[in-house]
Amino acid sequence: GGGLCRRILLLAALALAVGRFLLRCPSHESPPDVAVAFGSEGWEEAVRHNLAVHGYAHILGILPRSEVAGLRTLADGYCYGEPRRALPLSYGGYSVPGFLDLPEFAGAAWLPKDARLHRLLEAAFNGTSYRFASHNDVGCDFVGVWHKDVLRGNVAKYQECDVWSPDMKGEQHEIYKVMFYLQDHEHDEQALKVIPGSHVMRSTPWEKGYVALHPRMGDTVIFDQRLSHAGNTYYDVFGPGRLFMQVGFGRANRFTDEFERGTVERQQTLQARMLKSTQPRGLPTLLADAKFTLLGAVLSALPPQLLNKFSDADVTKHEGRSCSGVQSAGSAAPKGGEL
Repeated sequence: GGGLCRRILLLAALALAVGRFLLRCPSHESPPDVAVAFGSEGWEEAVRHNLAVHGYAHILGILPRSEVAGLRTLADGYCYGEPRRALPLSYGGYSVPGFLDLPEFAGAAWLPKDARLHRLLEAAFNGTSYRFASHNDVGCDFVGVWHKDVLRGNVAKYQECDVWSPDMKGEQHEIYKVMFYLQDHEHDEQALKVIPGSHVMRSTPWEKGYVALHPRMGDTVIFDQRLSHAGNTYYDVFGPGRLFMQVGFGRANRFTDEFERGTVERQQTLQARMLKSTQPRGLPTLLADAKFTLLGAVLSALPPQLLNKFSDADVTKHEGRSCSGVQSAGSAAPKGGEL
C-alpha cells in the first residue's frame, strides 16, 4: 500500500544521500596558489609553471571591468532578452555555440584577437606556434558536471590521436581554454572547479580533492582542456545570471587540427538548432526555468563519480589511439596566433 511505497522512497532517498556523501569529491587540502597578476614581474614563467604542474592558472586583471561589462551586456541580452535566443541545454542552462559567427556578438569580435590575450597565450605556449582552435561559446547559467574536454558523440571520430600520447613527430596535445567570467565570484563557488594536476591523467583523481576558483570581472582562467573540471550544478532562477565567454587556442599541430574539425561541426550543428529554438518570454521560459532548477537539484544530489562515468565515456576510448607511428594527413596549420 501507500505506507510501503513511502518507506521504499524514504530508503531510496537515504541510500542516495549516504552514497552522495561517501562518493563526494572532497575539497583540496592545500590548494595551489595559481593567481598571477597580469604584467607583474615574472608572471609569464608563473603561468607556464602553473599550467605544466597544475593544469590551470588564474590571471588577475587582464581586462578592465568596463570592457567585461560590455561583453556581459551582449551575452545577457542574447540569453535573457526578449525573446531568449540562446540554446536550452538538456542538462540545464543555456549556451551560445559559435557566438563569434553571430551578428549580435559583433561587439565581441575583438576578444580572440586582443593583444593582452595573446600576451598570455605567448607566455603559455612559450614562443611555439599556436592558433585559434575555433572553439568559442557563451554559457548562461550553464549547468556543468565533472568532465575533461575531448570530442564526444558524433564528432569523436575526428579525434584520431590519443590526447595523452605524442604523435610520430613527438608533438603533444596542448590546447588551452581561456574563460572570462562576466561577473564577480570572489565570495561564491559558482565559477570553475578543478582538480589540480588531473590534466596528465586519463581518469579523474577524486582523492586529490577539488579547488573552487574565485575570478572577478577582468580576470581570466586558462586551463589545459584535459583537466578534470566542473561548472555549477545549481540553477538560480532568481539570480542576476552567471555568464561566461570562452575561446580555445592550441599548439599548431595535428592534435589541434583534429579538435578543430570536430569543434566546428559540433558548433555549427548546435548553432543551427539554437536558431530554431527561440523562446518568447512567458510560460515557455517559466517552464524552462522550472525544469533547469529541478535538473540542477537532481544533478547536485547524484554522486559526481556516477555522472562522470557518462560525461567522460569517450575518454576511455583514447587509450588505443596512439599516433606515435602514424603520419598526419593534411594537418598543416597557420603559424603563431593567427585566427
